[in-house]
Amino acid sequence: MQKSKYAIGITGHRSLPAGSLSALTAELKRFFREKAAEHGASNVTVLSSIAEGTDMLCAKLAYDEGFRLVVPLSLPATEYRKGFTETAASEFDMLLSLADDVFVAPFDEPPPENPSHGFCYRQAGLYVVKHCDVLLTIWDGVEKDTPDGAGTWETVKLARGLGKPIHRIAV
Repeated sequence: MQKSKYAIGITGHRSLPAGSLSALTAELKRFFREKAAEHGASNVTVLSSIAEGTDMLCAKLAYDEGFRLVVPLSLPATEYRKGFTETAASEFDMLLSLADDVFVAPFDEPPPENPSHGFCYRQAGLYVVKHCDVLLTIWDGVEKDTPDGAGTWETVKLARGLGKPIHRIAV
């Protein structure tokens, strides 16, 4: 077993099809167990902004596997969680309390005069991509650009541009 540090970046859809959650969870557990066997669970870090959907699901499963959780947020936590449902906000708070590190991702690109939330989300995605060894994505495969460069496809595109390996789970 290799003893190096290994980071898994997370990106994916906020809305996951309820009918596929069982199969999706099984596939994620299989992926995380493979990485634990390859690197040792204590040597694996998951980088997740813990947004609703993919990010929260992956963060919970990875933590249960014994991985470290690092949370690069796009905005300060109090601002970030404003758009969450009450249940998701509670889950967000619980996951923040389990994280080894929580911070607002630094801007990697020159900011516009008044950075939008989307620009800030892009910066968090860019941080995840630049600091991971593999990007795990739960994604429908739709390649749709956005005006501010934020979203699952945009993060996958950043990873491709940097030559990062991508493990896609289709939804």
